[in-house]
Amino acid sequence: MRQVILLIAALTASSVFSDSFGAQERNLTVEHLPEFLTRYRDGLRPLDSLYTELAEERLPLREEGGQLLTRRYVEDRRQALDELRRSVAEFDAAPLDLIAALRLFLQSEALADDLFDLAQIAYDNNREELGRRLSQLQGVMDHHNALLESYALNIAGESQRRLRALESENADLRKKLVTLSDRGKAREGRQP
Repeated sequence: MRQVILLIAALTASSVFSDSFGAQERNLTVEHLPEFLTRYRDGLRPLDSLYTELAEERLPLREEGGQLLTRRYVEDRRQALDELRRSVAEFDAAPLDLIAALRLFLQSEALADDLFDLAQIAYDNNREELGRRLSQLQGVMDHHNALLESYALNIAGESQRRLRALESENADLRKKLVTLSDRGKAREGRQP
């Protein structure tokens, strides 16, 4: 069921965002990365106020198992958000670092999942406005994740191409070395 809802949200978000962002945004490149990261950081700002709202909530929100959504869980989410912001800065400093790109992607994916869960909790507790805001943020994160995933795959593909080229060059050099070694041995064998 969650996958169906995520698919619908992703399709909705992708149609909304594909119209609002240019063609270059569908395939994130190094040239467009600073602009993307600025929008990414801006997309995280509303979470601070939402987490504050959840921490100060008068009506208790309950999770699927009936457990209260406690302040501790909100503080854990804030800590994860701070780690995500550090990952954004790290990725911004090293845009071709596959590990930094993947770390940001995985943390973003976890945040999107968390936002989905929080939205469902809000809806289950008859807090439609809060649920809608959380769902909208989740849609933005899903769009960002699609761009990050594509970007990371491009980095990995380019790294793989470079590795194959180096392996080919290495094999050619080994062949030349063997050929030179064989010629040297042949000369030594002809000398009296």
